[in-house]
Amino acid sequence: MMATSVSQWTAQVTYGWLALILTDSARFVGLVSFMSGLPFLVVAVPAGVYIDRLDRRTILLVSQAAAAILGIVMAIDVLAGFVEPWHLLAAAFLNGSFLSILNPTMQSVIPALVGKDGVTNAVGLMSAGQNMTRIVGPSLAGIIIAVSSTGFSFMLTAATLVLAFGLITRVRIPPRERSVTTRGWQAAFSGLRIIWTRGDLRVLFLLACLPPVLIFPYVQFLNIFARDILHIGAQGLGLLSAASGIGAVVGSLMMASRTFRPGDGMRQIRIIAIYAIGVIGVAFSTTLWITLPLMVLGGLLGGTYMSTNNALMQLRIDDDVRGRVMATYMMTFGLLPLGALPMGLVAGAIGIQVAVALGAVICLALILTIAARSRALRTI
Repeated sequence: MMATSVSQWTAQVTYGWLALILTDSARFVGLVSFMSGLPFLVVAVPAGVYIDRLDRRTILLVSQAAAAILGIVMAIDVLAGFVEPWHLLAAAFLNGSFLSILNPTMQSVIPALVGKDGVTNAVGLMSAGQNMTRIVGPSLAGIIIAVSSTGFSFMLTAATLVLAFGLITRVRIPPRERSVTTRGWQAAFSGLRIIWTRGDLRVLFLLACLPPVLIFPYVQFLNIFARDILHIGAQGLGLLSAASGIGAVVGSLMMASRTFRPGDGMRQIRIIAIYAIGVIGVAFSTTLWITLPLMVLGGLLGGTYMSTNNALMQLRIDDDVRGRVMATYMMTFGLLPLGALPMGLVAGAIGIQVAVALGAVICLALILTIAARSRALRTI
């Protein structure tokens, strides 16, 4: 997961920076991010059926190999001087497609490897590992882009995926019974049906959806903050991403070391409220030394929030439906780049700072409304 995540964070920074260089448009940056998130809606849900049916190790190997080949193709495209803006849209969609299969598959094997009693710690440690790569991936990408080009940054994404492929060949995943008997659209959307018919899963899903749409997309526009507001360039962009990653690692490790107890549902409300206020501070800060600690705090709170939500969901589902439910749940990760499109449009009209702050305010209002109306949340 860490090797794959290094690749994806590196790719995110590289696609965003290359989009900005080619078009100098916040709208296009948002559009590229949108294309990378779209597969989480159109690919992840039907893929969940096959994750429950097919050998998960094979799925991981094929997806990682395909993503590595894409990284090599993009590196050649850039280094040969052929790259055009539409190439980024197509490549971002393909990359998102591979990721929308990889992530739920990795999530679904956790209980098989560690047992249900170890799920909380495993999810927390996996999240911490992913968040550590938020420091390594963007930092490396920023350095490589600054001293050479985005082409070599794409080569890094391919190399880390080759490493991930090699590691997965050494993993033995216990076999399981195939329990998916429904076919077609009924099977494809059974994960969503399972979530929506249970109050506890439904409210956790909603809480996981709102921040990626309304708050988290600001990370897609850190390149604009770095270049136009803080004036710190590509290397400074890596610094901002690393600061957020440091906080997220700490938050995930804190979650991994704790035992869940009643009241964790309402605890999520308090976390996201503080997080929204911190993001508003990031939006209007024009000083690096104010932005950096706020990025660390935001990473800590965001990492804690999503890791806790993920673990609470994992603990409430059975293994025979885990692939479908987690594939549906992974849609929330795709909502981050999807949310970047409207944020980019608003940013083009009234400025990125106001767009980021407005998203945080709207998210806070909706989260507080859910907290006031949901009875199921009080039982979690």
